[in-house]
Formats: sequence, C-alpha cells, structure tokens
Amino acid sequence: MSFHSIEARIPAGNRMVSRTDNQPAPSALDHAADALGELAGWLRDHPVIQALPEAKAGVGLKERTLVALNSARDERQAKTQPLRDQLNDIFATYDLVKDKGTLERGYNELRKRLTAFATSQEEARIAEATRLRNEAAERERIAREAEAAEQEALANAEQGECTDVGAAIAQADQTFTEYRVADKQAAIAERNVPLRFGSVLGGKSISMRTTEVLAIENVELAIKAIGLTDKIKDAILSSARDFRKEFGELPVGIKATFERTL
Repeated sequence: MSFHSIEARIPAGNRMVSRTDNQPAPSALDHAADALGELAGWLRDHPVIQALPEAKAGVGLKERTLVALNSARDERQAKTQPLRDQLNDIFATYDLVKDKGTLERGYNELRKRLTAFATSQEEARIAEATRLRNEAAERERIAREAEAAEQEALANAEQGECTDVGAAIAQADQTFTEYRVADKQAAIAERNVPLRFGSVLGGKSISMRTTEVLAIENVELAIKAIGLTDKIKDAILSSARDFRKEFGELPVGIKATFERTL
C-alpha cells in the first residue's frame, strides 16, 4: 500500500479525529488506520526534513505512530492468543505425529533400511542383467559367425564343392536359437531390475523412486551465476551469527558495522 494513496487525517490535540461521536468507540486497529493516514500525509508533505521544527514534528509523529502500532498489536495479541493456546493444546495432543516427531523419525528409519536393502538387491540384479546381456552378445556373435559359415557352405555347394551344407544350416539354426534364448533372458533380467513390493493394503506396488537432489559443487561459481540475492545474504549472515556464538568472533569475510537511528 502506497503512503501517497491514503488520505491523511489531521489530529486534534493528542487525539485522532476521524469518526463522529455517535459511532462506537474506535478500536486500536481503527487508531492504527488513522495513524497510517496521518503518517502517509506527513511523509508526502515532507519528502526531506530540512528544519528543526519539522524534525520535532516528525519525532512527535514517530511517537504517536509507535503507540498506535503497539496498541493494535496488543489488541491483535489479545484476540489471537486464546486461539493460539487452543492450537498449542491440539499440537501437544498430537505431539507423536508432529514434524520430525517420534513416529516420523521411526518411519524414516524404516525407509532408510528398506532403501538399503532394495539398493543392494537392485545392484545384484543389475550385475546379473549385465552378465546375461554380455552372454547374449557373445551368443549373437557366435550365431552371426555360424550364419556366415552357412552362407559360405551354400555358395561353395553351388560351385560344386563337396560341403556339408546340412551341418552348416543346423549349426546356424542352433546358435541363433541359443542367441534368442539368451537375449530373452537378458531382457527379462533388465526389466526385473527394479525391486517391487506388493501393497498389503491393496494399493499400487511399492518400488524405489528417483528424486532430484541438489548439491553445491562450487559455491563461488554458484553465487556468481545466481547473484548475491537477499535469501543468500540472509542465510550467510545467519550462519555468521551462529559462527560467532560458537567461536566468539565473526568468520573471515564478514564484518560488523554500527549505525545510529532514531
């Protein structure tokens, strides 16, 4: 909300006058709205404070604004605290299932152990599928050689050479049959690499799933590409404060400055 979009209300004495006397007594939130109107008008009319009288008037406005701000927050607190207390009671009742609570930690430990088992099983299946695929590749090579020998025997027979064409054909057929069997076994093994568990509750089968995990390889290059955003600044400064709490000093690259404000 822009200050310039709010019509400033003019205070009378120490009280903001913006409502008629026959209306209900204004709430702290009403006073806060009045204070915002006065503040918006004053800031609009005084883009730069140039004289001591203006500064004194600004200090008075600062004090009144802070009173209105704190009063409205107190009013809000009085209305929301009972609800917060009820909500806290509910959270306390369900403490077992809170985020990172006992049940969730146990659940995650179970997932960790199941993942370790499934990973070892899939690694073994991958090794077996690789072995079968290599075996199928070797069977294919032998079958191609037998096929070439068959074609050569047929060509020689056509030239009148005494060649056991039947044996060559039988050998080629046998090697291709062995190759097809090996190829099928390898394909089945490759399809069965993911370990799947049937759902005991009647849902979909349960299997490993792949999720993206980001990792920082070079923080300097990452910040150079992203830029020193406000989120990154806040995270760095927060970590610097934690560092100072633990070691009694700020880390290298972070300095403290002091500024004076009203």
